[in-house]
Amino acid sequence: LLAEAGRPVEAMSWMLACDRPERQPLKALLLALLNFTALLIEYSFSRHLYSSIEHLTTLLASSDMHVVLAVLNLLYVFSKRSNYITRLGSERRGPLLARLQHLAESWGGKENGFGLAECCRDLHMMKYPPSATTLHFEFYAEPGVEVKVDKRATSTTLHYIHIEQLDKISESPSEIMESLTKMYSIPKDKQMLLFTHIRLAHGFSNHKKRLQAVQARLHAISILVYSNALQESANSILYNGLIEELVDVLQITDKQLMDIKAASLRTLTSIVHLERTPKLSSIIDCTGTASYHGFLPVLVRNCIQAMIDPSMEPYPHQFATALFSFLYHLASYDAGGEALVSCGMMEALLKVIKFLGDEQDQITFVTRAVRVVDLITNLDMAAFQSHSGLSIFIYRLEHEVDLCRRECPFVIKPKVQRPPAATLPEGEDMETDMEGVQCIPQRAALLKSMLNFLKKAIQDPAFSDGIRHVMDGSLPTSLKHIISNAEYYGPSLFLLATEVVTVFVFQEPSLLSSLQD
Repeated sequence: LLAEAGRPVEAMSWMLACDRPERQPLKALLLALLNFTALLIEYSFSRHLYSSIEHLTTLLASSDMHVVLAVLNLLYVFSKRSNYITRLGSERRGPLLARLQHLAESWGGKENGFGLAECCRDLHMMKYPPSATTLHFEFYAEPGVEVKVDKRATSTTLHYIHIEQLDKISESPSEIMESLTKMYSIPKDKQMLLFTHIRLAHGFSNHKKRLQAVQARLHAISILVYSNALQESANSILYNGLIEELVDVLQITDKQLMDIKAASLRTLTSIVHLERTPKLSSIIDCTGTASYHGFLPVLVRNCIQAMIDPSMEPYPHQFATALFSFLYHLASYDAGGEALVSCGMMEALLKVIKFLGDEQDQITFVTRAVRVVDLITNLDMAAFQSHSGLSIFIYRLEHEVDLCRRECPFVIKPKVQRPPAATLPEGEDMETDMEGVQCIPQRAALLKSMLNFLKKAIQDPAFSDGIRHVMDGSLPTSLKHIISNAEYYGPSLFLLATEVVTVFVFQEPSLLSSLQD
């Protein structure tokens, strides 16, 4: 299907089958296929088996940005979740990265009237420079081929194509490209760059298409960063001022632009991941992360309040996911973690753990909150303790385990000495854990994060006073259920639960007998 959608139309090398007006059903099927594949790859352990990357590269030359965005979404999953793109052979990686570079390149920046936030707004075209819809392309003609414009030209002569108000031309970008390749001898390695410029200039005056172009650019930057493909072009693509532009996009109040804002957050996250420290301080400053009333902390608190307050409209799932992912990457570095401590993020994150429901998509946010708390507490335990963090964790663990009891009520009953009359009647079997039923992956991930944190906290000197009473409440009961049902919870949770008991006994050996009771 990918091959069919990306096949050039007869006698037109730049018109793909999926771009033909009469092939709308094919395009609809293609978009569904790309979105399904992205989900499949996200939850797969066999990404290396994927062998259709050439088709994806071809489809990046579609005139329809819906197709381009669906391809970029799939490539983003590949780049973030694995090293698939970096391990491609050069003959497949080269053309793909070249097309991504063309999509990611700067349009001129804020100082030239092309700030990302300005491009996202539905402004009159008079507000944008005339170059927005102008095609200006310079190239050297291919050696040995006559350029039709100038018969005496050689490969060392610079030629240019200059067309103003390209958006007024009724032909599609692929038809315009087809005409230009017949008029000029454009080198093969420059043709895709020219087509990218045509597609951008042709659609720039249309607000919807301009938004798609912004989103495609942000996706392409993120993919290049995660694929370690920015060595030579880092300064031109991640130019000074880009971070400010990304934050400007986040500050737009239009609720229709949440997809773009999510893409902006993902791009910021990728830059944190790539740059470690050089751009980290700039990101912290631009987002106001270190201040309680800074832009990012206020945004996070509003997002969390909307999650836990039924009377408020929650933020879109994609945006909230991108926001929590950004927090996690920020907290992974000392400077980011310290900024999150300074702005009082702990209280908001503990609210997520305490109040958010137990639907599958809600559980993933609780897991993310637990992981960010885990990172922040490496730097500062005081805020966690002052907001009763340990009690909140233990209560949430009890809540999740109680939900698991509905599917799997079994708990190991220790064999104790009983009088002979108490023996089981002949033929009655001992109750065992239920076969075949397993804890859902989202809940298992949450339990794993919480147990990992408890294991760390029990050994932390900051908790030495309060840790003696940690086993007085519901925690032993929760741990007993996990240990009793290794098949249901899986080996890693069974191991973690036993390790939590082990480290507690190691810290408080005098309480072993009461724990055994």
